[in-house]
Amino acid sequence: MYTPKGSILIEELFDVAKQVAKQEAKKCTTPEAKSEHVVKYGNIVCAVGLPGVGKSTLLKQMINCIVEDKSVKPDTQFLFHVSLKNFNPDEKVTLLEFLLHDWSEWNHSDEENKALVHFLYNNPNVVILIDGWDELYTKQASKRLHACQLDSKQIPEVFVKNLLMGNLLPNAMKVITSRPGQFYELHPDYRKGLVSEVRGMDKPARKDLTKQICGEANLENVEKLLAERPNLDALCSIPVHCIQIVACLHSSVSSGREINSMTDVFIHTLTNYKASDHVRTNMSEREIGQELVKLAHLAYKGFAERKLVFQLSDFEEVGINEQTVDIFLNTYVEKSHSLKMRILEGKKRSYFTHLTWQEFFAAVHLMLFMSQEEFRKCMNTFKDPHWVMVTRFLFGICNSTSYENLKVIFPASMIKDYKEKKNILKSLMKRQFKKKNITFSGWVHEAKDVEISQRFQECMPQRIKMKVPSYPTEVSNVVFAFNTFTTPHDLNLNMEGSNKASAETLLRGLHGSQAKVEIFLYTREQGSNE
Repeated sequence: MYTPKGSILIEELFDVAKQVAKQEAKKCTTPEAKSEHVVKYGNIVCAVGLPGVGKSTLLKQMINCIVEDKSVKPDTQFLFHVSLKNFNPDEKVTLLEFLLHDWSEWNHSDEENKALVHFLYNNPNVVILIDGWDELYTKQASKRLHACQLDSKQIPEVFVKNLLMGNLLPNAMKVITSRPGQFYELHPDYRKGLVSEVRGMDKPARKDLTKQICGEANLENVEKLLAERPNLDALCSIPVHCIQIVACLHSSVSSGREINSMTDVFIHTLTNYKASDHVRTNMSEREIGQELVKLAHLAYKGFAERKLVFQLSDFEEVGINEQTVDIFLNTYVEKSHSLKMRILEGKKRSYFTHLTWQEFFAAVHLMLFMSQEEFRKCMNTFKDPHWVMVTRFLFGICNSTSYENLKVIFPASMIKDYKEKKNILKSLMKRQFKKKNITFSGWVHEAKDVEISQRFQECMPQRIKMKVPSYPTEVSNVVFAFNTFTTPHDLNLNMEGSNKASAETLLRGLHGSQAKVEIFLYTREQGSNE
């Protein structure tokens, strides 16, 4: 966990949250307002991080620290863990139903439930862990919503925002996780607690995990392959990606298959999974391919509707069979919204093993199987932070090798308008998007395609102004993209508040590039260019 001032231990999170609130409270004009600010926001922790970096794992670790180790809030009486992806965003529920949504073993009278809620309101020994703000469908993230009463029924978004404002259960400790893009879309009133960042694994931890996956004997080979692929090496700070990348590079040593992007990693992983013992089916290769086309349609349809958990009606709508669901999705028994119903009365629900897998399949549907007319209508959609990973995979599929490998998995005869959609996709890079340099660089790096690199150069102004990227992955993307320039460009680099290691890596990567990019460093302390 990191803030601009350094790292935070899990055990210190709530203490730091209170310190931050006290610091912020100095802006209040009266002692009463200062005290109220600390009460409302001194117990709220917002943990943001890239996909797969370990936000959900952080909450599980916090549960362990609270329940087992007693190293966090040892006096906790009530602990609630709420996964937002499991909610119907339009269905109104009570506060207790919201807090107990994933827990079936609850069977009490309305009077008892009401008494419990009122008891929770004034109880300082309550901890609420809310996972995945980015996984809850909302069109009102940037809007303020009304305050709600304890006994009212509301959609989940209203409860989340009221908890983050300190209006609901003000004395409870609260932690919420989200991807950065969706979190920073929230109205500033809902971002007044401690905002910290899950940064992923450091180098020793990455090495340990790599060794576990590929073994001591193969460690050197895999580390050499990673050193030759700085984009994948940077992504290995994210545990979910590290596991997939290392496994793919390890197997590529014997197969001779080139792995150069995250899109390659997902294609390679899917190829290996299809050939593994996990896929036991009487379907032919062609039939499996046809089912995977339907799975891609399901992924896209769900993503467009912000639906991450599926049931029978969703499978029937795309015509996918039950066997495919069992092979490629996780399935569980739904715990009913009615607190008095038992688990065996629930329905089966399924989801992709990780959100990035749904994003990958959604990109496959868009790039391979959607018509160019429909694809063109989606262009404005890709500006939404919700679609960041899908868009990156779209550019990855633009790579000719990745495309050919996908044609082996999915029936080539079903692919529509690939070249036309590639040209439409290039139109997303526009000169007027001055703050999109880092985003565009990520697309260029994922695609590794001459046409897309050329488009990137055309849409870049002669003098490019930007801040030093925050994440190692972003630094790697900028270095790659700017090294594809065939004509000189000036880079005005703002160093204010930048991470020293990121700045050094960026400058080292750009040094001696054929593009002859000029670097201008700006520091506020000196108030001038260097």
